[in-house]
Amino acid sequence: MIHLGKRNSNLKNGKAGIVVGPLQKGYLLLTLASTLIICIIISGLSYFFFRNYLQNSLLNTTAISLANLNESINTELGNVYRMARYCQSSVNIADYVKASPNPGSVLSVNTYDRLYEEYQNNESNFYIPRVAVIAGSHFLQACQTSYSTTADLAQVIPALPFFDILANAKGYDFSVGIINDPFSPRLEKPVIPIVRPITYQFNAKQGGYLYLEFTTSLFTDHMQKYYMDQGSHLYLIMGDHYYLYEDNQLKPIYFAPDDIDKKTEYTLNSDVTVIRANIGQKKLTLLSTAINMEGCYLIQEISPATLKSQFNVFLLVIAGIIILISAMGLVLTIFSDRYVHRSLYKIRKKIGETAAGDFSRDPSIEWNHEFGEVGKGINDLSESIEKLLETRLENEKQKRDLEYQMLQSQINPHFLYNTLNSIKMMAAIQGATGIAEMTTALASLLRSIAKGDRLVIPISEELSLVRDYFTIQNYRYGGMISFNIIVDDETITNYDIIKFSLQPLVENSIFHGLEPKGGIGSITIHLSYVDENISIEVIDDGIGIPPDKLAQILNQTTNDKNDFFKEIGISNVNRRIQYEFGKEYGIFVHSAVGSGTTMQIIIPRREHV
Repeated sequence: MIHLGKRNSNLKNGKAGIVVGPLQKGYLLLTLASTLIICIIISGLSYFFFRNYLQNSLLNTTAISLANLNESINTELGNVYRMARYCQSSVNIADYVKASPNPGSVLSVNTYDRLYEEYQNNESNFYIPRVAVIAGSHFLQACQTSYSTTADLAQVIPALPFFDILANAKGYDFSVGIINDPFSPRLEKPVIPIVRPITYQFNAKQGGYLYLEFTTSLFTDHMQKYYMDQGSHLYLIMGDHYYLYEDNQLKPIYFAPDDIDKKTEYTLNSDVTVIRANIGQKKLTLLSTAINMEGCYLIQEISPATLKSQFNVFLLVIAGIIILISAMGLVLTIFSDRYVHRSLYKIRKKIGETAAGDFSRDPSIEWNHEFGEVGKGINDLSESIEKLLETRLENEKQKRDLEYQMLQSQINPHFLYNTLNSIKMMAAIQGATGIAEMTTALASLLRSIAKGDRLVIPISEELSLVRDYFTIQNYRYGGMISFNIIVDDETITNYDIIKFSLQPLVENSIFHGLEPKGGIGSITIHLSYVDENISIEVIDDGIGIPPDKLAQILNQTTNDKNDFFKEIGISNVNRRIQYEFGKEYGIFVHSAVGSGTTMQIIIPRREHV
């Protein structure tokens, strides 16, 4: 229960009464009002952006669907045009038009056979019920059975009311719109006519006509598969003719010129245009795309009901969110002020003092509740933080010193004995050939280990150290191991690397990859840039690493001190790289049993100073 009144303390029974005064009443009311205002602003902005997003999403989705429908129809129209172009460009038909032979003649029969073959092979012939070639008083006709006629097409077609308009047009003219098949008027078969002139073969003189018609099924078959939301409509415009797709038919509709008032028009993409228009008293959003017919368009009307229904759902959700946030704001405001705000204020104040360098203890934040435990912990932390910082810095310094000291203590008597013994044997067997090279390599290697206290050196120095080490090991193995260094870009060698990073990897390749294999082997070091980093790969063709050992190779430590540099170990190198450059860098091992091993070091590009 919350009591509104004054704050007082009962020192006798140890209880404190938390009350809310006029200032805090105003604070609570201001917090609730601010929460409500923010909710309303966020809701309004969300509604605005959601409405625009939903509308644009609907327009884009519909535009893609309409473009796909347009593409399907244009594919069929392309087949129709191909049939028409054949009739206009065929040598057989040109010869027929020029000769105008009697029916039954060889030329007439041959031309018909060729025309009928082309008609049958056309992929959209089921949409082309009739193709007729007229030459003077004779004609050839390829048609579907249901559209056959006994009429004399050579006489009837030139007498059609639209014949002169279509025949004299510069290109395909569809201004006539959809008509009933003029040769089957009672059956009401809707078709779209095409009339084009046919010229002689070697000159542009007109010798005959092509009459072709295709059915409206070319459109409706594809429109039938086209999905539209309830309330949307699909239209086909052919010149001044408007058709509404309904019940799998294209039904003519009529508008007076003043009925259509375009308000805005803009291109949504390369194929579809958005039109905001008023038709009568209706405000419509239309998507228009031009089909492959001069002056013809597909238009879809976007249903406003689709947007409205989704907006209503969104408004209900926003209203629920406002109510819920307001209730939660009220509860949390009261609770936070009573139990949290005051304690947190003092804790934050103490944290700020600690951050400013005041590490003294503040007993006033050690209450007898959970926040008191936090306050006690902050006081303990404040007292010990300076000591911890000093200890950490000292530990880090000791760690770095110890790591370098470990690197300087890696040569043991056993290795020196083996190396010198190898030199002695070689001198006896080979007549002193090779002693100078092996001795020089050993001296150079020892000098690299002993000199200086640098932990980071240029890559060029590390490569020189590896060459010296390999020279010694190569003599030990009788020259059976080949060694190669590939540098994609010489500038790589100017960057920093941890000292003695490559030698343990080469040593691992020799002892665990090539030596168990026996026979001839090779080791390649490949340096390259990878994005903003440097990649150094140590590649051998040895026996490879089994999967169970591969998972442990970067986590193992070794106590074997019988071999040169053995104590450094691959895991040690990996930790030193990560310590110096960061956790995202280090060694990555790839191996296949019987095929060899690749150990890749990834380090950043850090110029050597």
